[in-house]
Order: sequence, then C-alpha cells, then structure tokens
Amino acid sequence: MLGASTVYGDKFIDYQSHKRQPHPGAWDLKNIISQHFLLSAPMQIRSSPTSAVNQENRDIFISRWPEKKDPFTQADLLDSEEAQVQELIFWIRTSISTPYWEGLTNRLVTLFNDAKEEDPASPGISVGSLRNFYNFFQSHTDLKCPTISLTPDNNIYASWRVDQKKVFSVLILPNGDSRFVIFKPNDLHPERQTRISGTTTTDMLKTEVAPHGVWDWISE
Repeated sequence: MLGASTVYGDKFIDYQSHKRQPHPGAWDLKNIISQHFLLSAPMQIRSSPTSAVNQENRDIFISRWPEKKDPFTQADLLDSEEAQVQELIFWIRTSISTPYWEGLTNRLVTLFNDAKEEDPASPGISVGSLRNFYNFFQSHTDLKCPTISLTPDNNIYASWRVDQKKVFSVLILPNGDSRFVIFKPNDLHPERQTRISGTTTTDMLKTEVAPHGVWDWISE
C-alpha cells in the first residue's frame, strides 16, 4: 500500500556508517578470493528454473548449512550464517560485471566487518537481505551504483540521490519485502517536495516505483 504526502524540506531516511580501523580478525575479501573460498562444507548452489538462454537473469540461492541431524546450537547457527554471508559476497564479487560492482562489493565487506566489530554475536549482514539485494541487482543490471549501509538489524539499505530534491531509498528485508521512500519535487509547487512511501515485494519494486519517474533517475 502506498501513501503520499507533501513535506517541506528534504529529510529522508539515511543510515550513515563511520570509517574505522579494521578490528582483529576482520574479513578480507582479497584473501578469500586468493584461497578460492575454500570452507569445510561443500557449497550448494540452487537456481530458479530458467531457460539456458536466460541464465544471466537467474535467482541465486546459496547455502552452506552443515548436514547433521542434531538441532543447531546458537554457535552453529551463527557460524553458518557468517559463512553464507561471506559466500554470498564472494559470489556477488565474481558473478556480476559492472563498472562499480567491485567497489560495491568492497563496501559490503566493510559493512560486514564494522557490524562484527560492533556486535561479534551478529552474522554481520542479514543473509536474507543480502540474497534479496543480489537478486534485485541481478534482475536489473542497468541500475546505477547506490550508496549502501546497514540498519541496526543488519539489513541492507540502498539509496540513490540525484540532488537534494530527488531521492529514492529502499530497505531490503530478509523475507523478500522492501520498504521504500521517494522524494521528488511537487509538480504544482516546485519549491516543495512530495514524499511517497510504501512496502512491496522486492521483485515488484520496479513496477511500483517506475510510474513516479524513479527508474529514470537510478538506471543508465
């Protein structure tokens, strides 16, 4: 459901990340790549059914869950979630080729390490949010590079700012939903802004926001 209102000013959701020195044991993507991302459990990659000619648009679901009958302990679950996050970042780094993708991947690594420094008991980045983030970009390869950050729940928050009056931001949730907010000039009162916000599934995001002109700002 969408809601629209006119606001005065250009306030919008913005999660800022502060630069820090790497904490002991911080994850280094270059080291992972050089080791070919070898972990103890075999990697399982499952893709949604697609034709051979459309493989570049497939949805990727990666898991490295330990195969055992006993229920997970909290430590097992955390280790497995961290492994999935690292595996997904590695997959993102090596499977999409755009001019900015390497820099965006490095940003994900920085966010992961920062989150682990703040809370060692967290997975760093939400596995579900990261997976949906990847699938969204895999489905829309014409997107410009966003500014990304993490919410307190370790979900990915992406934002495209054209200027102070045109901003599109989206919070990508683990369950496949996305919460978005659009700021754009008011058509009748250019000195004011219109704010439009809503919730939809990530795979319907383009359909929901395109009528508001957003795709013209955020894609090549």
